[in-house]
Amino acid sequence: MYNDSKPTCGGFMAWLQPMYVLIFTGTCYGIFMVFELLPRVESIHSFLGPGLWGYTLYEKEALIVMVGFHLFLVLFLYSFRMASMSSPGRIPMKTTDDLAKWRDGHFNIDLQTEDTIKKIMATIGMKIGDSVKDIVRAMVVVERKKKYGSHRFCGFCTLYKPDRTHHCRICGKCTLRMDHHCPWLANCVGYANYKYFFLTIFYAFCLSSLMVVQMAPTILHIMSNIQSNHLFPVIIVYCLALLLTPLLLGFLVFHFYLAMNAMSTIEYREKKNSEDPYVQRRFEVAHLKFDRGYLNNLRDAFGPLYLLPIPYFNGINGTYLPIEPVAMSKKHKSLP
Repeated sequence: MYNDSKPTCGGFMAWLQPMYVLIFTGTCYGIFMVFELLPRVESIHSFLGPGLWGYTLYEKEALIVMVGFHLFLVLFLYSFRMASMSSPGRIPMKTTDDLAKWRDGHFNIDLQTEDTIKKIMATIGMKIGDSVKDIVRAMVVVERKKKYGSHRFCGFCTLYKPDRTHHCRICGKCTLRMDHHCPWLANCVGYANYKYFFLTIFYAFCLSSLMVVQMAPTILHIMSNIQSNHLFPVIIVYCLALLLTPLLLGFLVFHFYLAMNAMSTIEYREKKNSEDPYVQRRFEVAHLKFDRGYLNNLRDAFGPLYLLPIPYFNGINGTYLPIEPVAMSKKHKSLP
């Protein structure tokens, strides 16, 4: 369902920003290697001398840093490639059941259940009991359009939308659990590539943090020796790494918070924090279907937690269909 490895958005202009990311990464890599790591290796020191660079010789430490840096770099590049080149998840149209749901809108929800959900969504302040939660979690689709709306339908794709699915005007397609469109990836970030996007940020943070720590002695050396003009590129890269590190950390923490609370960026900005109380109410009700507790929410976003640092994801339920549907009509007697 999510094995489409082809680029999903845009032509040449759309790929300028991803190309910039790769060029920037290559430039930082070259400067860090030439001016930081290689001079620490004994063979380089033997003819340049440690005094030129402001270092004493700790070859074992340098080798450990070099191995760790290249490991982070490989994981970053692979995660970046997967986030930008793989499908973020599209509305499935492979089986007759898929066609019946997303093309024809046959969700098999009885009218009583439909009316009940609409009433709950339209009544701000109504207490939501456990019986309502059971009904919501057993429904094929919960999200609705407008205050008393019907099922969400995409006029561009001419398909009914699964829960948490949104249409991307840049890509021209609907994306399952769409988080946002990322110009730095030239791709949407959705259910199928969200983990790769998250790991891209994580390993970029690891790289920038490592560079900030390892380049600090060189910066101190430059400050104490104004004649170290040959180290000027180090100042540029260090300032950029120093700027990027807290930004990446903040972005990382924000997305971990979203994943832990079963929210996307769109849901956080446009629904949970909407100024329209009815939009907030619809999100509150629909969110009952997705929010299964912190650990289960993280598993939904990233897969098995023991594989969290590994850029691999094999999601199977991007449409958020109920795994164990219950008979709707049996639940109405206990509704508030």
